[in-house]
Amino acid sequence: MKFLRKTLSNGLIVIVHEDHTTPLAACTIVYRVGSRDENPESTGLAHLTEHLMFTGSAAAPDFDVELQKAGAINNAYTSQDLTNYYIVLPAQNIETALWLESDRMLNLLLFQNSLNVQKQVVIEEFKETCLNVPYGDLLLQLNDESYKNHPYQWLPIGKKIEHIERVDLDVVKNFRKKFYCPANAILVVAGNVDTDNIFELASKWFEDIPAGKINPHFYPQELPNLYDRMRIVNKNVPNDMLYKSWLMCERTSSDYYAYDLLSDILGTGKSSYLYKKLVLKERIFTDISASISGTHHCGLFMIGGRPAEGISIEKADEELSKYLKTLYFDSSISYDLQKVKNNAESIILEKNLKVEDRANNLAVGEFYNRAEDILDETSNYFKVSEKDIKHLTEYLFRNSYSNTLYYKAGVGQHE
Repeated sequence: MKFLRKTLSNGLIVIVHEDHTTPLAACTIVYRVGSRDENPESTGLAHLTEHLMFTGSAAAPDFDVELQKAGAINNAYTSQDLTNYYIVLPAQNIETALWLESDRMLNLLLFQNSLNVQKQVVIEEFKETCLNVPYGDLLLQLNDESYKNHPYQWLPIGKKIEHIERVDLDVVKNFRKKFYCPANAILVVAGNVDTDNIFELASKWFEDIPAGKINPHFYPQELPNLYDRMRIVNKNVPNDMLYKSWLMCERTSSDYYAYDLLSDILGTGKSSYLYKKLVLKERIFTDISASISGTHHCGLFMIGGRPAEGISIEKADEELSKYLKTLYFDSSISYDLQKVKNNAESIILEKNLKVEDRANNLAVGEFYNRAEDILDETSNYFKVSEKDIKHLTEYLFRNSYSNTLYYKAGVGQHE
């Protein structure tokens, strides 16, 4: 995938990827702000700001109307690390996307009424996703137990509804002023476009916007556990759930790929080690899986499962821990490792099929380190050796401490 990069005088990074096989163009802008940049006593602000970015700007009071005129679709998401906005539209209308993004970067209309409406929308989303569905707050509980220093302790939705309720207009304006500026943003345009023309249009629409201050990102270091930690939560849910987590490396570490492949070997699909051993053979769980968080800084390696009928959560935890501590890989690891590598390659190919996905991948790659890194992903996975997997297993499950969440069926609060 070929692309070119240019940095405007105000610090905005512009990346262009040409693809003349499609009639479309995608415009993605990533701001270096996520829930990790919030105050522990005022969480959910990055996600709330994302919602407010759609309320209209000085030149386009009705954002959706302008997009409809251009035949565009758009959306956004907030993660713990970043906020991403994207527009997909016919390539001949790409200037409309650049105009809209520049105007809401500089001239977003922020009124008390809009803030009140979006606060209520976010509060309802919090209720629907975290409070009013079984296990909705499971990851909130797990992260809160797994991190004691780093702001990954909470998720983009926030820690408490009260934090959203008490946000005022000045807080939002100050937050936007600090993070929504060219020096803190990455713009990617991909599709049936001309690179020189996009650089000219980016300069036309963005270069006069004041750079803003580059905010140094210093986050509290999350130290390894000195002992195994546990949290017990009693909720009105149909079944117990057991989750365990271990601190892992940052997203830009070369070890990331080994962690990702190990999670696939252990807990992705019915042919995974955990499923075959603890579901099919031992019948300790009815379902079990492994995953990683893949955050910019210290991530989490996670294993979660539902104990089988008649198996207590304590017994399930005991059997899982025993299996992990005695886990070894025989000659079949060669086949299993190759299988998950092939699957990783397939996923990478699939997530680069659509022009909007390529724009997103380039923007996020530039955010983490450099966009060029996404070109090396497949080779980085294939470099992982059997020795790497065995070494990581030894370290993770026998020489580091875990965080354990007992999410119990019952009514009550966490202990």
